[in-house]
Amino acid sequence: MSECYSAIPMKRLQIVLQLTLLCSFVTAQTPFLSKQEWVALREESNGAAPYENLRYLTTLHRVPATMQFDQAARFIEQRAREYGIQNVTSEEFPADGKTRYGLMRAYLGWTVEAGSLWEVRPQHALIADWATDPIRLADYSHSAEVETALVDVGDGASESDYAGKDVRGKIVLADGVLSRVQEIAVVKHGAAGIVSDMPNQTTAWSGVDHRLIRWGHLEARIDSGFAFMVSPDAAEALRSRLHAGEQIILSARVKAEVGPGHWTVSSGIIPGTDPIAGEVVFSCHLDHERPGANDNGSGCVTILESARVLSRLIAGNSLARPKRTLRFVWGPEIEGTMAYLDRHPEIRSQLRANVHMDMVGGDPFKNKSVFHVTETPWSLPSFVTDVGASLMEIIRSGAADYAESGAHPEAAVLENRAGDLGSRNEFWADLTPYSAGSDHEEYDSSTIAVPSLYLRDWPDIYIHTDHDSLAQIDATKLRRVALLGAASGYVYAAMDQARANDALPFVRAACQKRLADASQRALQLSQGEKKDSESRYEAENFLQQSLMRELGVLRSLAAFAGAGFSIQAEDGVLRQQVATYAGPIQQSPKHKGATEKVPSPPWAADPNAGKIPQRIGDFGPLTYQNDNVLLARLGPERYSQIKLLNSSATRLLNAQDQGEFYAYEIVNFVNGQRKVGEIRDAVSAEYGPISVELVADYLQACVEADVMKWK
Repeated sequence: MSECYSAIPMKRLQIVLQLTLLCSFVTAQTPFLSKQEWVALREESNGAAPYENLRYLTTLHRVPATMQFDQAARFIEQRAREYGIQNVTSEEFPADGKTRYGLMRAYLGWTVEAGSLWEVRPQHALIADWATDPIRLADYSHSAEVETALVDVGDGASESDYAGKDVRGKIVLADGVLSRVQEIAVVKHGAAGIVSDMPNQTTAWSGVDHRLIRWGHLEARIDSGFAFMVSPDAAEALRSRLHAGEQIILSARVKAEVGPGHWTVSSGIIPGTDPIAGEVVFSCHLDHERPGANDNGSGCVTILESARVLSRLIAGNSLARPKRTLRFVWGPEIEGTMAYLDRHPEIRSQLRANVHMDMVGGDPFKNKSVFHVTETPWSLPSFVTDVGASLMEIIRSGAADYAESGAHPEAAVLENRAGDLGSRNEFWADLTPYSAGSDHEEYDSSTIAVPSLYLRDWPDIYIHTDHDSLAQIDATKLRRVALLGAASGYVYAAMDQARANDALPFVRAACQKRLADASQRALQLSQGEKKDSESRYEAENFLQQSLMRELGVLRSLAAFAGAGFSIQAEDGVLRQQVATYAGPIQQSPKHKGATEKVPSPPWAADPNAGKIPQRIGDFGPLTYQNDNVLLARLGPERYSQIKLLNSSATRLLNAQDQGEFYAYEIVNFVNGQRKVGEIRDAVSAEYGPISVELVADYLQACVEADVMKWK
């Protein structure tokens, strides 16, 4: 720190304070890593290498269970071996529509030889060609050779869209959900195929760029139909001509087969020193459309770079070899994770933490991305989030100071060592609550229970489109995230009692800060519109559940530290803190003088609240991108009656917009000991008060599906 002070004359206290903060950015004062460890990791990290690796991946249409996905996997394996990763292996898993991996049923493979769509009358124009732009042919399209008329059906996802229209043997133009259009137009009404401009995920920029072509997916288990994807501009031009009375004749030729295939999962390790200490797994999903730069080529090349950094530094003795093995896994999104963990229960039981990357390289000035460090769900509290958030803040602060002053570029972690490749942007990053949408869902789920540091960009205005290209990627951001991932993973792998002793005061402080924030939320709940006893109960429940969460964070650190590490003092500090915060709620004008010292739960009179559910059967959560366990086992009619998931089934609460989050955590909080009412309290604290009736109804559906049983 004295070196920083000597560099600039100090005349004012303000300058002293600013430089004190700056020195912390430069020297990385963190309880998790020494200065020497941080500097070694920072200086070895590189953004140019992952950027160039990404350049190759973006040339491949990486749909799972296809040849080009396997080609991408071979490339990753080659690089991993070059980087010194050991035991690099490639495994194949049946994707046959039958095999089960835990609770998840396998999807299918897809082989494509050709696919083209022409307008042949009145104009002669090529609309789409698989050979030059594979995103234009929807996944799981079937073989066809047809010349027929185009019919506009509007959205096309409702039966009413077909009133008075003859689409049999024709191609429909639709912008509704593609699999639903397939079900109605192709299966029910006999259409030959689809031209689709289905819109992308909704963000503030939705519909602004009419040039984008979305990646489309048909339902592979429906054995007919094809679809070509076009931009909104192209679709609107076709609609205008049809509405003006033109008859448009299209010629579609597809040579493709949907059927049994295989998923490929690639992996490798950096061995630790203690085989029984467990492992830390880095994960990402290698699939998605061409180009698929940010989603998720960026995550794949960035954990590859984290692997290179750690391998080189450990091999060169710049970092001590950690006690836990570092494992790196590349596979199809979610499906590859489930298949891999199902085949390797011995690995699954050894996993202690996960670093997961899904979309981590977007330039915020191009694709509007903000980088998020994502918390674990409340059902799995862990210090892994605090590690990632702390290291993210070091990088963010250093980048912000450099952007403002131009000082200490090393602290900004730029990638400009290979010419003007990376940006000088600030690191637009934050810490966010748990969010779904990638393989971390599986790791965080209760039957796997591996806490994840989920690193992600959102929003991304080019996700799942032909514009998700290398041009949207910032090499500086790739370097920063590779550093963040490598550093976090190393902390988890190296954590022992000595390191835990250094980290404990920081982790406790982070817990205390979150509890302070929780007290404000609890006060707001206590003044809610519900009757006095209910609002007080919800407020005190929120405080108590927040306390349980933070005690879980401390216990997670103790589990890494090993025998002899005590959190007893910290436990007492947090409990006293919450007791202090509860005082103002009990003494508030609204609740002062209440006859009940402890308010009764709002579910006290419900007989279902006392029942205890227990998880049975295979491991894994209940929903996957291509499989819904409850829907498959119960059938559409019974599934539609689950009140939590279907707004038409209940008017009790407006919870349906978050129904999937509640459902995920309801299942996770089931441990064979908690009662339904207690599970209701846990998810109510996390996502907002919910009726115990919705929780009991959902768990009853799980029992009927043989996922749970009542004790």
